[in-house]
Amino acid sequence: MSGKRGKGEGTVHRLASGSWQSQVMDGYTDEGKRHVVSFTAPTRAEALNKMKEYLLHKEETPTDATSKMPLFADYAQNWYIAYRTQVEESTYSNYRYTLNILNKAFGSLPLCDIKVTQVNRFVNNLAAKGYSASQISKCRSMLIQILDVAEADDLVIKNYARRAFRTTKQLSKEKTTHAKDSFSVEETERLLSDLPNNLLGNSIRLMLVSGLRLQELLALTPNDIASDGSWVRVDKAVKMVNGIPKLGDPKSRTSRRVIPIAPKYRYIPRWLRENGGQSFLWCAPRQESLLYSIGSVRRKYYRLLDKYPDVRRLSPHCCRHTYVTLLQSQGVPLETIACLVGHSDIKTTGDYLHISRNTLENAVTALESLI
Repeated sequence: MSGKRGKGEGTVHRLASGSWQSQVMDGYTDEGKRHVVSFTAPTRAEALNKMKEYLLHKEETPTDATSKMPLFADYAQNWYIAYRTQVEESTYSNYRYTLNILNKAFGSLPLCDIKVTQVNRFVNNLAAKGYSASQISKCRSMLIQILDVAEADDLVIKNYARRAFRTTKQLSKEKTTHAKDSFSVEETERLLSDLPNNLLGNSIRLMLVSGLRLQELLALTPNDIASDGSWVRVDKAVKMVNGIPKLGDPKSRTSRRVIPIAPKYRYIPRWLRENGGQSFLWCAPRQESLLYSIGSVRRKYYRLLDKYPDVRRLSPHCCRHTYVTLLQSQGVPLETIACLVGHSDIKTTGDYLHISRNTLENAVTALESLI
């Protein structure tokens, strides 16, 4: 017979000898392990009383037990160093940004002081400051990973970050409602016809008619495009490492693909092949071997889109959403679309769909021919 009491109140159980033992955690040892104090007595009540007396005395004479507890910043840095071999170089570099956000909120706190209230407040502050749902999710995931390891090391009793995000799911939904969208047919037509006939304009056109990611576009060379513009090959991508663009592998194994281009639009990749850079279509000015920064091209993209007030200011990735949505509206099976855009899971392709009202209305008219 045993009993687990409330948080910080210890436990009590009966020993094989018939005696009762109560236990309570009291800080940490010099090695960072939990320090558990035990009391044994003939009866359960006596064992509990001994523990209560100890806790009462401890409250009256506070100790510096928490001073032995590692600070979040120190422990997180060790976690970050140990995690180096688990991810790609570009991902590891991006982790530094997320870790800096966590350190601003929790860096000076002992690990054991990070509780549900602090984490929920942290999430709400990020939302109030305008951080994206994606970045909030990254902070959540990293905090959970760090505290999971701390729990395994017996430095914290529980990973309270796992409990803290129950109330933030709605927040995430609200922030992502319009974060990922697709251009309408009218907007797509406007961009295809009115964008300038230059490197940026034709690059946006190519993303719209091929579903290329911006990182994949920036890694293209003239040899990755058919001489007649009938296909574009994807076998690499630009990734940012400590603010520097570097050439790397595509996002996943299935991202390696050859994308056929519809005859009507083959002039777009053909123009890029003939007029883009020689080492890469997008290369740094006066330095053919240097890649373009993703952020730099993204800023150029938004500045150009601002010149078209009748077109929404959607992100470059929304060109990819547009490609998927338009193909689906023409009856192309999701399995085929998944191959074209390099998705390994058809569910991911489904998440890219933004079905228009006209498409839905046309779909239900199919009933007329049946009934």
